[in-house]
Amino acid sequence: MFFFISGVNTKSKDIGSIPNSICPSCGAYCSMQVSSVFESLHLFFVPLFKWGRKYFVTMPCCNAVYELDREEGMRFEKGEIKNIDPSSLRKASGFPEVCPECGAALQNGANFCSRCGFRIR
Repeated sequence: MFFFISGVNTKSKDIGSIPNSICPSCGAYCSMQVSSVFESLHLFFVPLFKWGRKYFVTMPCCNAVYELDREEGMRFEKGEIKNIDPSSLRKASGFPEVCPECGAALQNGANFCSRCGFRIR
């Protein structure tokens, strides 16, 4: 009798950081954290195939998350480039907008933070 242990997982991998960058969300100087997310098929805990790779940039100053252009992310992962062009970033969907002052999740279209009262717009 044979049985196989297999499955599909979503994996995340930290690629690196870019120090002394200006955050497109709040305008503060911070270190951009670059990571990739992908799906992986494994058999007996050994990954066989990877697909659906996406690259994300997280801003620790205000917890904003941006999706990075795939080609730019691949070049950064390979070490071909050291900086990321801000035009290749777009606000990631599925992540709530957060207050740049305290990091609390904001309601859609909020002008002020409900936790600290910081003016958003």
